[in-house]
Amino acid sequence: MGRPTSSLDGARDFTVSGDGLPLAGNIVWTEQASPRVLRATQIRSPVSSSHHTVQLSRLSSAAVWKADEIQILWPASTGTNNLVTDIRSGATEFNAIVLPLDAAFETRLDAAHRFWRALNGQPLGPTYGALPKQTKTRHTLNLRAHDARRAGAAYREIAEALLSRDSITPRDWRDHHLRHKVRAILRRADRLVAGGYRDLLFYPHSRSRKPDR
Repeated sequence: MGRPTSSLDGARDFTVSGDGLPLAGNIVWTEQASPRVLRATQIRSPVSSSHHTVQLSRLSSAAVWKADEIQILWPASTGTNNLVTDIRSGATEFNAIVLPLDAAFETRLDAAHRFWRALNGQPLGPTYGALPKQTKTRHTLNLRAHDARRAGAAYREIAEALLSRDSITPRDWRDHHLRHKVRAILRRADRLVAGGYRDLLFYPHSRSRKPDR
């Protein structure tokens, strides 16, 4: 069992890479941070003859941590399924998934469906609410511009590297149409870095409607 080495708002880092950055597969998100975190529980009476009980030992390729609760990444190599379950009763099994009836219900339902299919060895299929390719490209551009500015690049240099096929002279830059575009890109990047990236976890839902941020 691993132990968390640090705590972040909405996430827990258990392992970092050689350069000190967290590895995506080693970040366990809380229920409050991501609707794809499933709460597993145990109900007393089976509801049908096909009702399954999942032993934690059955998830042989899972990464399991004990903190206030049991947190599970399964399989550990990809962290495709992220579950949390109570350990106060000492339970080592569960037979139900809790799906809160909130604005992110469809995302929670999709996460539960994908977990069920993985449990039964079936292909997962497309993810509900996946970011469109165009949106991913836009966010990548935003963060590349942010990194360039942090590295000391001037706005004109950022425009030349990311948005223009031709060089831009200092004289042309004063009235260039890309001048305003670069500023807009960097404003979006600042919002992402300042915490807006968490909204991506709730896509296509609006995180602003959540009561506790």
